[in-house]
Amino acid sequence: MDLQARFDIGIVVATMVGSGLQQAVRSVFAQQFGGRMQILIGVDKWHGERALVDALIAEAPSHVAITVMDLGYSTSARHGGVYPGHDSGALKTILSFAANSRFVACLDDDNWYAPDHVATMLKAISGKAWAFSLRHFVDEDTGEIICADTWESLGPGRGLYAETEGGFVDTNCYLLDALLCSDAFPEWTVTRVDGATGGDRQVLKRIADRPWGTNDKASVFCRVRLAGMDPYVLWQFRRAGVDLARFIPADKIPGEEAWRQCAEYDRTQAR
Repeated sequence: MDLQARFDIGIVVATMVGSGLQQAVRSVFAQQFGGRMQILIGVDKWHGERALVDALIAEAPSHVAITVMDLGYSTSARHGGVYPGHDSGALKTILSFAANSRFVACLDDDNWYAPDHVATMLKAISGKAWAFSLRHFVDEDTGEIICADTWESLGPGRGLYAETEGGFVDTNCYLLDALLCSDAFPEWTVTRVDGATGGDRQVLKRIADRPWGTNDKASVFCRVRLAGMDPYVLWQFRRAGVDLARFIPADKIPGEEAWRQCAEYDRTQAR
C-alpha cells in the first residue's frame, strides 16, 4: 500500500495493548466503507503481548494500513512521563498530527464502532470543520449494551452539561478536520486537572463555535462501570429504563431517598 497517498480517514488508537484492543481495531476492519483507512496505534505502555499487535497488522484488509508508534517509554505522568493526560500522555496529540489524512478520529482501545460509523461520519463532516456521533453505553465487564446515551454526549449546547460546559462530546465520537481544527489536538495532552481526563471537554470548548455536523446515530460503543458512579448519573440510567441491579451489586445501588433527591433536583431545574 502506498502510505504517502492520503487516507480518507485516520483513526488514532492510544493503548497499553489490553484485551479490548482487538475488538476496537477489528471494528474498523469491519466498516462498511471501501475507502482508504489508516489506524495509528500508539503504545503508551506494554501490558499485552507484542504478538497481538503483529497479528492485527497481518489481519488488516487491503484498504486499511496500520501505523504503530512505540517510543519505548510512556509520555503519561502516571507512568513516569511528562504530560498529565491520564489516558495516553501526549500520544493522541502526536498521532493526530501524524495521521496522513485530513480527517482524524480517536478510538479508545476498550471501545468500538458500529459498521456504518466511518461512512456516516465522513458524510456528516462534509463542508464542516468537525462532526460527532452519538453513543451507546456498554458494561465494562460483560460487553453487554446498557442503553443509548440520551443525556450526556449530545453535542454543543445539549445534555446535562449544556449549562456548565456548553455541552459534551465523548472522545470516541469526534471526527476533526485536521486543517480546520489542528489547534485542538494539544487539548488531548494537557488536561485541565493533573492526572485526570478532560481532553474531550477542552476540545469541545476549542471548536464548538466552528461549523459542525452529526451523523445523528449512536454508532460508537463505550464501556463504562456503573458501580461507583455519582447517584445523579445513575439516576439518568434509571430514568432510561435500565435495571441497575443487572450491573451493580445490590448494596451499591442508591436508596429511595437518593432517587427522591434526584427527582426533586430535576423538578427544580425545570422550574
